[in-house]
Amino acid sequence: MPGTTAAELGNPSSQQFNGLNTVMDTLHHRPLHAIPANWTSLPQPLAGTAPSISDIAVLNRGDALILYLPAVKGAADYRAYIYDSSKVTFSGTQPRGAVIACAGYRQRWLRNIDALMSGSYEYVTAKNRELIQTIEVPGLTADGNYKVIVEALASPCPFPGILAHTNATIPIWNSTRTFNFRSFADMKSIYGNEILNGQGSAIDDFKNVFGPNREVNAALASAVPPQDQKIPADPNVIARSAITVVRPAADEAANAPNIDVGSNAIFDSFVTDAIMDPASFTPIRNEGSGLARGGKFGDWFFWTNRIQAATGSNPALGIQVWQRHGRLYTTFADQAQDIFGAIYFMSTKTVPQQLDTSKYVHSFFRIDSGATERRYWHWLMCGANTRDELVDPATHIPRNFPIGTPFFNLVGHGSNVSSPMETEEQNQYHNKECLNLIQIGSSWIFGKPSGAAPSWFDEPHSQLNAFINPAGTTSGIINLKPDGLPDYDDTASGGMMWRVNAQKQAIQPMFEPFDQMAPLTHFDIFVRPDRVIFYVNGRQAWCGDLSERPLTMKYGMIGYGSVLYHSGAELDTNYGNGAGGTGGSFHYIMNTPWSDTRAWDAVGHTEKIDVPSQFTFDPAACFKPKSTAVR
Repeated sequence: MPGTTAAELGNPSSQQFNGLNTVMDTLHHRPLHAIPANWTSLPQPLAGTAPSISDIAVLNRGDALILYLPAVKGAADYRAYIYDSSKVTFSGTQPRGAVIACAGYRQRWLRNIDALMSGSYEYVTAKNRELIQTIEVPGLTADGNYKVIVEALASPCPFPGILAHTNATIPIWNSTRTFNFRSFADMKSIYGNEILNGQGSAIDDFKNVFGPNREVNAALASAVPPQDQKIPADPNVIARSAITVVRPAADEAANAPNIDVGSNAIFDSFVTDAIMDPASFTPIRNEGSGLARGGKFGDWFFWTNRIQAATGSNPALGIQVWQRHGRLYTTFADQAQDIFGAIYFMSTKTVPQQLDTSKYVHSFFRIDSGATERRYWHWLMCGANTRDELVDPATHIPRNFPIGTPFFNLVGHGSNVSSPMETEEQNQYHNKECLNLIQIGSSWIFGKPSGAAPSWFDEPHSQLNAFINPAGTTSGIINLKPDGLPDYDDTASGGMMWRVNAQKQAIQPMFEPFDQMAPLTHFDIFVRPDRVIFYVNGRQAWCGDLSERPLTMKYGMIGYGSVLYHSGAELDTNYGNGAGGTGGSFHYIMNTPWSDTRAWDAVGHTEKIDVPSQFTFDPAACFKPKSTAVR
């Protein structure tokens, strides 16, 4: 990507914001179909007030716009917002009433860039963050022309609070302390704008999470006050440009067609703003603790497990679901910061997808792809011989509600996600065959793997776990990891860190550099009984050859979810000792340590299709699992 080197950003020590310095992220290359931006005039209050930003590229698809920026000397963050004169005004040169999207920083799970540069695994003080040079601007929800203001900032966008549709107070277990969810209306009232992906923290560094007596820093999970001196809500703008974009993009029909079409298909871009009434979440099982509830919202049925209840008269505000700016948002906290909390949803518009020996079931979703060992997305497809075994034929609501449980992805544990939970009685709707994919945190500290292909390279911080729960079982999994991958797992019992070529040479990490809050990452999954193909941002990342043990299901019920498991341990074990980790996932630890917010930009699936020509498929890079045994 055209731009400057990290050295050209100036002396990092001159940019002491939030105790952390900015470093350019050189790994976010422009995609094939990004095009140069069309410049336009700035609104009158902004004209001539800052140097322009050169060489901006754009990629707009549906209701999302991604901007690719050059490095601007002195930039600590970038932001962009849609300018609509009927909605946005100015206080001086600062917008009011805007929806501001910020670039933010990479969220390497354990090892930040200081550890990478020093070659050390532990005891590395965090001084640098990797500034992402891309911004995703949501909200292009109607066809037409849009004017977008793009700015380079001298300080990070402030963290304005844990995003929610309604203010709520969440208790911390075994403590008198609480933390807060903040509504977008409250945020707009306090800061003058909605701020998306603001990561500037109210505490200086993850090393200050705990005090000398192991007490939790009182500012943890707190919003930055709008008048803060280090990270003001109205930052100094050091460069600014205005561009125009058109929805739909001229090449969208050819290069990004909607393939989730047909009589049993859904493609939901969540274009209409809406809030799921907490009262629509009703108990669906007796788990003994936390909120285990379900309810219908739009064309989806949602269910939760072990969610921390809010204080006050409406405990269901501990789980919040809403649509805004062309996205679906979920925010929740795990019960007592200890129990396996999760939220899932499945389509009620469609019935379970029919598998075919030559065609594919396709599933697509866009989500923020950062992951740790205890917070991650979970995709699943549970199947049976008939559709009625999976969903009610009248309502299409699931017969049972598959969820992950502690260690459900591990060989030797692996509880079937469709097994009965605690006090539930087992019935004919449980213990189905389920295909699972998750992105889970991991860490590679050994440099470039032996025999790696001579191509672009980065260090993995997460891995793909792909596994099957066999029908009729309550525990044990078939791990789909092949033999001979370039990692340290000789038994092929864990996940896959690397994308590999036909020779099983590492090409690049499975997910990185997309360990980030934004832009969201595209995931496509194609399934037939003998094959699973997984794409990340349109590129083949893994292909599983299941010919020796094909899927037995004739129909598959697809679910989308996210997990937050034992957030107290994530905070303490990985970061609290000052040596257990090196603070790569700043945002999670400093701003959202006990909760998880996910943005889903679009979700869709369909049945009996071919892999479209827009996707490159290499069958030589499809590999059989090392073992088809239930382990």
